Amino acid sequence: MGRVSGHRGGGGEITVRTLAAAENWLDVMRFRIDGSSGASFYEVESSRAYRDRLVLKLKGIAGANEAAGLRGARVQVARAEAPELPEGEHYVAELVGMQVVDHTGREIGRVSGVIGAGDADVLRVASGGNEEGEEETEEILIPLAARYVTDIDVTQRRIEVNVPPELRELNRRPSG
Repeated sequence: MGRVSGHRGGGGEITVRTLAAAENWLDVMRFRIDGSSGASFYEVESSRAYRDRLVLKLKGIAGANEAAGLRGARVQVARAEAPELPEGEHYVAELVGMQVVDHTGREIGRVSGVIGAGDADVLRVASGGNEEGEEETEEILIPLAARYVTDIDVTQRRIEVNVPPELRELNRRPSG
């Protein structure tokens, strides 16, 4: 759901840069933090949104030094505890692995990741591989915008796109 970007004050609060709006996470009461010393679960003492970040006071993180030591750590939440997103928004974990097809149903590839790019995130679509682990041969970058992504069907794990050939060629690059 995000990464620890720093800490605030001397009381052990951490700031988290989230993939969805910080306000969406205010009701979550338990987070998993994967840091350099391994993964730990923390109960939330308090949370608030500050600018574009989530500020958390976690039980067991007592001071600034402990909070600063978490900088860069990955912050996760169980899917069952994750907040529902507004219509048209999706968690990256939902999109990764989805089949990407054009308007005729022809497979372009599978989502291998999402790049945060300001107003419109970008789908990383790997083609040439398969689910049995065959190596991907190329990556195509497709803006996650209504102009290019015409349908996302979470149930069918399928994304339909309308990508003009010139954009496809411009964004095609060897993976690796």
